[in-house]
Amino acid sequence: MFGSVRRSTLAFAACSLVLIAIKLLFDHYPGEFPGRDQASAFTWPVIGAIWLAALLGLFAERSIGFPDAFADMKGERRGLILAVATGLAYGALTVVQDIVTGGSTVPVEEWPHLPLPWAVPFYTFGAIFLEFLLRLGALCLLVWFVHVLILRRRWLLPVFWIANLIVSFYEIMPMTMADVAAGDWGAVALTPLWPLYWTNLFEGWLLLRHGWFAPIIFRLAFYLVWHVGYGGLGPF
Repeated sequence: MFGSVRRSTLAFAACSLVLIAIKLLFDHYPGEFPGRDQASAFTWPVIGAIWLAALLGLFAERSIGFPDAFADMKGERRGLILAVATGLAYGALTVVQDIVTGGSTVPVEEWPHLPLPWAVPFYTFGAIFLEFLLRLGALCLLVWFVHVLILRRRWLLPVFWIANLIVSFYEIMPMTMADVAAGDWGAVALTPLWPLYWTNLFEGWLLLRHGWFAPIIFRLAFYLVWHVGYGGLGPF
């Protein structure tokens, strides 16, 4: 039945179904749960828009000629092993940094993570949603627009890395804008040194080298340590 369908198409469909299933859980769970207000912010129109961007990004990725996820299973295994190992390592580093800086001693009401078991669906949803938005959506579409439409398939790598530098800024933008508002220009100048910025750049490289699925695995591994393991277990 699926013999003529690309494995990457099936993987995209599976990730999409996971998003839908978790959204339905959030919407129809009869009781209260931590993070309901945050979950309700992901409305169906927002999810639909990000899904459409990711779908277009999937076609853009193929048009550009980036590696097609699961087309080369040997290469895919290497990419997934690398994504898991580096994601877990970054999660552990983030936990150590939080402990050293006193983040683990904040009161329960200020704890920025959701407790278990809700941490599992919430951060699984968040990982897929963000990667659909940033890597498969924004990065692939931006590279396709400039490289294919404007430059007629010239200078792929320079275009990719400039786009990657821009898209990777998304997650640290709120902190940077806060520094700008406070007039802390020293902190603004140090923005490129944030580990979160470098890991976003690395996720872009994972897409370039191994296809769109590897960055999702990296973020899931990172969230498993940082949000689910460390954040989900305490201090509740």
